[in-house]
Amino acid sequence: MFKPWFYTLVRDSLHVFFLLYLRFKTGGLENIPRDSRGVILAPNHASYLDPPAVAVAIKRHVAFMAKDYLFRKPVLGRALRWLGVLPIKTTKEDFRSVRELIRKLKQGYWIVVFPEGTRSSDGRFKEPEAGIGFLAMKSGAWVVPIYVGGAYEAFPRQSKWPRPVKVWTVYGKPFIPAEECRADGEGAYLAVAQRIMDKIKNLKDSQSDLMAARKEQGK
Repeated sequence: MFKPWFYTLVRDSLHVFFLLYLRFKTGGLENIPRDSRGVILAPNHASYLDPPAVAVAIKRHVAFMAKDYLFRKPVLGRALRWLGVLPIKTTKEDFRSVRELIRKLKQGYWIVVFPEGTRSSDGRFKEPEAGIGFLAMKSGAWVVPIYVGGAYEAFPRQSKWPRPVKVWTVYGKPFIPAEECRADGEGAYLAVAQRIMDKIKNLKDSQSDLMAARKEQGK
C-alpha cells in the first residue's frame, strides 16, 4: 500500500543528495501541468540517476514502474509498494499491466515512462519504442518531454557509485498527443513516440546553445 510519508521522506532525502553531491539544477518547472489530467513524464534514459532526477523537484507523488518479480522480494517489495511503484509484467504478451497504466493515467496519476524503454549503454539517445505513444494516445494524458543531463557522466552503467558530476533536468512544454493525432495503429504510436523523442533532443540542443552563449559572454 502506498505510504505518502515514506515517499516524501525518500524523495526529499534524495533531493538533498542531488543538491549537495551532484550540484543538481532544474529548469522549466513552470511547464508542469496544473490541471487534474494524468501526466506522462517522458525523460531520456542513460543512468539509474534518471528516475530520481525527474521526481525530486516535483512536490507531488510521481509513480514509477518496476518488474513484477521485484515485488516478491520481502524488503524490496514492501519498499516499492510504500513508494507507490507500479508492477509491470515482464512478458510482452500480457496486456493487463498496460491496461492498468492507462486506467491510472485516466485517474490523474503522474507516471514516468522512458521513450527509449531501457538505459542507453553509451549515454547517447536510442530510438524510441511505440509503447509510450500507445499509452499517450489511449489515456489522453499530458506528455511532458524531459531532458536529464550529466546523469550518464555521473553514473554510467558500469559504475557502482555515482561520481560528483553536475546533473540537471529540464522540463519541456507539455502537449496532449491524443488531441493532436487522430490516427491509430502501430505506425501512429511510433510517430508519437518519435515526436516525444525529438522534443527531448531539442531540449538538449537548446541547453547546449545556452551554455555556449554563456561561455562566449564570459570571455
